[in-house]
Amino acid sequence: MRGGVWIASYVLLWLAVLVLGLTTVALLRQIGVLHTRLRPLGAHFAGEGPERLAPAPAADVFDYGRSRLTLLAFVSPACQVCEVLLPSLRALDRQYDDLTVHVVDHAPETSGLFRSFNVASTPYMVTVDDDGIVRVRGVANSLEQVEVMIEESLEPDPT
Repeated sequence: MRGGVWIASYVLLWLAVLVLGLTTVALLRQIGVLHTRLRPLGAHFAGEGPERLAPAPAADVFDYGRSRLTLLAFVSPACQVCEVLLPSLRALDRQYDDLTVHVVDHAPETSGLFRSFNVASTPYMVTVDDDGIVRVRGVANSLEQVEVMIEESLEPDPT
């Protein structure tokens, strides 16, 4: 009888291990599903970028007067969010008549632009009006956040 109890407990323990393993795999799958559904952190200032409502740097590089609003998108080749956002930025350039989009890739030749705009993280967006004044700036991780920044930039300044 002692041998039968030992075998039964051994089988039950293995069944418990298998059930816990399957439960762990199911929970990991659910975490993956939630991770893909949740968006990254929303558009936020992040304590960097040029001063708001101040003249924008690099007026000699970008012709701010060419359109009502210029969107400068600072991106990095190593940034996965940037990679997903790039086709949307190109579509925005075609969608808005009064918007010019400039994508600034992080590279040795553009590091001076990143420094002059005080940009340390990507994707970082800066909107500049036709007078060369910074309207809105911040980190934006989705097309919706970029469009909100554009709409805020096109609104008249309350001051």
